Amino acid sequence: MLVFDMGQLEFPKTLKHLDVSHNRIYGKLPEGVTDLEWLDVSYNRLCGEIPNGGIVQAMGRKSYSHNKCLCGSPLPSCKKYM
Repeated sequence: MLVFDMGQLEFPKTLKHLDVSHNRIYGKLPEGVTDLEWLDVSYNRLCGEIPNGGIVQAMGRKSYSHNKCLCGSPLPSCKKYM
């Protein structure tokens, strides 16, 4: 099981697919996720607004489900966390 702050990561430009589902990853999603072609961060402890851009919003809710307080498209608005 992986445990780390995802907000501290920088992704190499060559990284296109990332599946870190079912771990204990916390923090926010870094802006670098917008460069990915595929992403699954479901079942973690992530929080904060999902960055805009790239394929991120097109991935659908399932890729982000079951996190502590992720918000923003494609999930509900962040207003409830403010």
